[in-house]
Order: sequence, then C-alpha cells, then structure tokens
Amino acid sequence: MRKGRVSNESARTRRQFLRATAGALAAGGFGAYPMRGYAADPVNIGGLYPVTGSLAQIGVGCVNAAKLAVEMVNDAGGIKALGGAKLNLIVSDVQSDTTVTRTETDRLISDNKLSAIHGCFASALTLIASEVAERAKVPLLTGSSSDQLNKGRRFTFTPFARASQFAEAQLQMSKLVGDKPKVAVIFENTAFGTSTSNGLRELAPAQGVEIVLFEPYSAGFTDASPLINKVKASGANALFSVSYLNDLILIVRTVKQVGLDIAINGGSGGFVIPDFYKNVGKLAEGLQGVAHWNHDMNDDAQKVNAEYKKRTGEFLFEYAGGLVAQTFMIAQALENAGSTDPQKVRDAVAALDLSSGYAAMCPGGKVKFGPDGKNIYAHPVGVQWQNGDLASVFPQADARAPLIKT
Repeated sequence: MRKGRVSNESARTRRQFLRATAGALAAGGFGAYPMRGYAADPVNIGGLYPVTGSLAQIGVGCVNAAKLAVEMVNDAGGIKALGGAKLNLIVSDVQSDTTVTRTETDRLISDNKLSAIHGCFASALTLIASEVAERAKVPLLTGSSSDQLNKGRRFTFTPFARASQFAEAQLQMSKLVGDKPKVAVIFENTAFGTSTSNGLRELAPAQGVEIVLFEPYSAGFTDASPLINKVKASGANALFSVSYLNDLILIVRTVKQVGLDIAINGGSGGFVIPDFYKNVGKLAEGLQGVAHWNHDMNDDAQKVNAEYKKRTGEFLFEYAGGLVAQTFMIAQALENAGSTDPQKVRDAVAALDLSSGYAAMCPGGKVKFGPDGKNIYAHPVGVQWQNGDLASVFPQADARAPLIKT
C-alpha cells in the first residue's frame, strides 16, 4: 500500500471510481431499499489468507484486494436490504500452514458472528478450512482450484475454474505452438500439484498430447538442476510446471542456465502474480500460463485493476481479482437473503444467477452454482507474459491480445 498523504488528484480519481462503482452496483441488481433511521449493525465476513510464511506474497495481495472490495461495497451504500449495513472484514493469518489454518478457521468462526468467509486459495489450506466451515455451517467462497472441494460439501462454493479444467486448457494451449507436443510435467507434491498434474495425465491422450515425463518434487526445494536434467533427457518440447512462486522462479532460472530450449507453460499458482516477473524479468517474456481470472477480461475488471494498481503499484493478479468478485457475490447473497444468518446466506449463494456487475467478473461473465457448489459456467483463461504484463490469449472468446509465438 502506498504510504503518505494522498494527493488531491488521487483523491478525486478515487471518488470518481467509487461513484462509478455505485452505478455498477445498481446495474448489477442491487435493488433499492429504504434506509432505516439508525445505523445498521455491520455484517461480519471472514477472510482466511496467509500474510506470513511461504505464501505471503499472494496472501498480502489478497488482503489488499479484499479491503478494496469491502470499501467499494460500503461506499456504494452497503447492504441495502439490511438498512445499509456495512461489511466488516475480519482477516485471519493462516501463516501458510495447514495446522494453523485449522485452528485459525475454528477461532475465526468461534470468536465472531460471521455471515460468510472467503479464502484461502492454496488448495492444501483451503481443504482444511472448508472442513471446519462445513462443520460450523458457514458458507465459504474460495479461489482454490482443487476438485476435491466439490465433493461432499454443502457450504463450500468455487466460482472459478477447477484443476481438471486448468489441465485441459494447458494441453490445448500446447498445440498452439506445435503440432505434436511432447510434454514434461513436473509438479509439487501438494494437493494443488497432484490434483492439477493428475488432470494433465488423464486428459492428455484425448487431446493428442504425449506426456514424456511425469515427475513430482518436494515443494520448497533449493536445487532444480536434477529435475531439469530429467526434463532435458526426456526429449520434451514443452514443459508444464505445476508450482507456486518460489519453486517456479528457481525452475525457470535453471531452464535458462542449462540452455534448455523449451516452451514453458507455468500454469497457475506463482506464475500469474507480479512477483514472478519481478524475480525473473525478461526471462518471463512469452511464457504461457492459465488463470481463473485476469485483469483484462472486461471493463469491470479493468476498472478495479486501475484502482488496485494506484494503491499498490502492481496489477490485480488472479487470486486477488477473483477475491473482489467473491466479495461482491457475498454482498449480493446478503441482499437476496435479507439476513445475516449464515444458513440463509448459504442458500442465497447457492441460488445466485449472475451475468453482470462485479460479482459476475469471471471468464465468460456468468455465475451460477450447481448442486456441488461449482460455478457451472467456470472456465480458465490462457495468459501470456507480454511486455511485463499478463495478457489473456486463450480461448479465442476470452483473448484480449494475440499469442506471441516464441
């Protein structure tokens, strides 16, 4: 966040943004309700994000985005069905640790009267958080991609693409740069890595893609040379690395150091956040990936991205941008429910059918949850690093820039 006094020009720009937000909320279906003659009690929503530990780079950005989204809702009139009640975001640091995630989720729910929660994004953490939220019967919306979240749960909702969909998109993208792709898949041995890589292996034959190496590794390793030597020996002409930020940085640097000429699709995770480019610089140019959200997808996304960038100096990345949309989904559910009761909010989330406004700010622009809590319209968008920014390049319907072949 930018420090110091905000300039008059910045303040005017911010006021213009918030006025535009108010109009967008009205257009997005937030009906007019008479305001009460007194201040309504705030509505508590929880945020579970790692702002310390190995995943802190993403977690801090998510908290910044969550605060912006709550401010947008509140400055546009709050929850009008509840007398203009303001959203009150209660953030809990899960410290990039599964044990802490369990205790913090339980504490967050026990110590506060919550209507809903959003978080975490890392699948290993979200699977734990969702178990606790399910037992407490508090709705949880998450940007996590693990397909396991859509099995046997009633209070967990996933508005964005699933791991299996990411895998299919990556395989399809491999054919954009070669007729007969031979792919090496390397993946961290966590819920995120294993679910995504298994999807790649299962779907590859139907997509006409040959996987010549399928290799797990321990997340947080310090030497990628043995792994990249296996990639080199496999004869692959494309590399899929299912990794979070620090591992992916090391992998890309090692690929370049050994002089391996190979197309790289970094998938999601660490590949699609600004810190990746900060660390590898020009080495990122032309590299491809997949995301469940990108800041160039529509006008609403670009408006929020512009404000976020003014505040933080960075573009609004996948998990943070998706979190803004999730906040507006919760706000719309509160409007529809006219209640802060988590069971009623859960039912209102399950009944959402959106095609406009910030809550529908997803690839394809639609949100409707099936019985398993999965958005039936969800699909990933293929992205590419171009001139230090992430451009949407795949599929054609979502492309905002042409693919640069490297």
